[in-house]
Amino acid sequence: MIAESHRASQPEHLRVGLPQPRVIERWLCQALDRQGVIDPHERRAMLTDLYDRLECGEPLQYVLGTWQFRWIELRVDRRALIPRPETELMVEWILAELAGRESPRVLELGTGTGAIGAALAHELPSVSVVATDVSADALALAQDNIVNLRLNRCIDLRQGSWWEAVGEHERFDLICSNPPYIADTEWNSLDPMVRDWEPRRALTAGPTGLECYEVIFHEARGRLGGQQGAVVLEIGSSQGFNVRRLAIDAGFDDVVIHKDLAGRDRFLVARFR
Repeated sequence: MIAESHRASQPEHLRVGLPQPRVIERWLCQALDRQGVIDPHERRAMLTDLYDRLECGEPLQYVLGTWQFRWIELRVDRRALIPRPETELMVEWILAELAGRESPRVLELGTGTGAIGAALAHELPSVSVVATDVSADALALAQDNIVNLRLNRCIDLRQGSWWEAVGEHERFDLICSNPPYIADTEWNSLDPMVRDWEPRRALTAGPTGLECYEVIFHEARGRLGGQQGAVVLEIGSSQGFNVRRLAIDAGFDDVVIHKDLAGRDRFLVARFR
């Protein structure tokens, strides 16, 4: 029932598909198994506590403490956004852009849990990723994930707001980001499960929702090296036209909007040739 009500009320651009109650119960029990809780009385008390957290509106992913993202399992908590299915598909577009490149260098702006960078490093061992975030808390969570997945040799985590963490002379084959893209005016209309639990700084961009894209494209063209380069971004379903215009104005001559599995505009790939 919790999962069903959540799925119905979530905003489409923040929806996280959740399983049926029996599956939730099994996952909660598995979470206790991972903690090594064996005593039946202790398990019963802890399981009750987990259900209480769900009833209070806390997202299942935070209650479990871990969540699957493509082929990896990530630790998740309130320090960063919950990785969503749309972003898993975004990794597909990134991998398609990197196909055939030897030892590609990728910049991820706003890494959060480290999901995108970790997935890329897991699936493309030759990649080198610089992953940034303004939040020290989010970076600490990303660091835990990267170390647990034994990917720290190919992912360089840095703290800073957007380009502040990147050296002026550094160049990349691809730049990617799932930035905040909710307008400030949308905040109060968000589902409480999102608004009350996930970090606002990772959700809202400013008055228009386009502010982070403006910052990204202000320098993206000059940070791509070689004869080819690409920017891959997740976008809001109504933002395709405006973000595409930002990319073209920034000097990208091949800009494509791709849809998510529900048929909504969700990803932008911008290239220069």
